[in-house]
Amino acid sequence: MFKKILYVFLISIVPVIELRAAIPAGAMLGLPFYWNYIAAVLGNMLPVPFILLFIPAVLAFMKRHHIFPRLVGWIERKGLRGAEKLRAKSGEETPAATGEDAGSTRVAVPDAGDAASSAEGVIPAMEAATVTEESAEETRAEKKKMRVTFGVCLGLFAFVAVPLPGTGAWTGALVASVCGLPKRYAIPTILLGVMTAGVIMSLASYGIVSALRIFIGK
Repeated sequence: MFKKILYVFLISIVPVIELRAAIPAGAMLGLPFYWNYIAAVLGNMLPVPFILLFIPAVLAFMKRHHIFPRLVGWIERKGLRGAEKLRAKSGEETPAATGEDAGSTRVAVPDAGDAASSAEGVIPAMEAATVTEESAEETRAEKKKMRVTFGVCLGLFAFVAVPLPGTGAWTGALVASVCGLPKRYAIPTILLGVMTAGVIMSLASYGIVSALRIFIGK
């Protein structure tokens, strides 16, 4: 059984085929679904931290020394296309401030006849209004950043979770790197996507294998 587990693990590391081929191969070999699933998920996730850490430097080095320029161009185009799709889905503009927000920064000008209020009240009120406006702007910027990050993570999860040609952990890690998604968000998101893809492939693979065995047995 160890050889079968190792076989599935090694197949899932290979780019392009990844988990999509590893789990059906394990099912055909008669590997129990839980060992098949664990080996495939672990193997598929193994390259992800290294891609996130080193792929920008590796691509820059290959471009500088003209090593496999077509391959480098293909990788960059693939990452950029995926990144553009994620940004298009998550980069909505922040809605305009409501009337209530605008009113919160409105300053009441004191009566001109009140000299003391004019001297001591207007300047502090203007300073307070400036601070309030800056604070509100920072809050809006932070909310927009979190919304964009969540949108990118959601799109990345869907990109990895759906086991189709051109998707998977390798491409997902490349897209996350191009998007500049922090590793603390990228790795858990890709892991969830790989686990979901593993469930989908396990259900499909073991269902097909069981059906074939029943058909052949008959």
